[in-house]
Amino acid sequence: MSRSYCYQCQRVQQACLCQQITVIDNSVSVYILQHPDESRVNKGTAIIAKLSLKNYTCWTGEDFSSHQALNQLLENEPENVAIVYPAEHAQTLQISTDKVEDNFKIKHLIFIDATWRKAKKIWSLSTNLHKLPAIKLDTRQSSYRIRKIPADGYLSTVEAIVESLSVLDADEIKYKSMLSVFDSMIDYQIEMMGPETYKNNYDK
Repeated sequence: MSRSYCYQCQRVQQACLCQQITVIDNSVSVYILQHPDESRVNKGTAIIAKLSLKNYTCWTGEDFSSHQALNQLLENEPENVAIVYPAEHAQTLQISTDKVEDNFKIKHLIFIDATWRKAKKIWSLSTNLHKLPAIKLDTRQSSYRIRKIPADGYLSTVEAIVESLSVLDADEIKYKSMLSVFDSMIDYQIEMMGPETYKNNYDK
């Protein structure tokens, strides 16, 4: 027998996130460049941002160099767009920076939603992104316990969004609800896989 499904949060009803969502009016718009494989993964976290943020756009693909809507954004507001990606020229986004006033020129933030290997492929193919100001985060350790993290400092998509918007808004509380939903999603996945499977595969 098939299980009932929530088409809003893309989870089975038993794991539905919708009742936990708080809608947030984010002043900095969020744009997600999502690898096609990520849209079909039940461990994906971008859906939390989609449900939580008023100003949110998601585009799916691998090569965005000729993406009409993205290129229009880059052409119309070249000084107000940045990408969160650890490129060679990336600068750390932190509230204590001497250039804090530059943070508040950012009106649109782009994130790549993919595994690290596939994110590097999107970055490599999408050459229109390379001219953008790039941001890396002064991060804590990720709480993404159900995916293998390449190294300390790597965050899930929703964690990166929360960290970035919290700095730009100078508000540590405003986006916390998104992390609560994220933690709940992880706890459910661990419960479903069982403690032994989790310990053998993720709890290192």
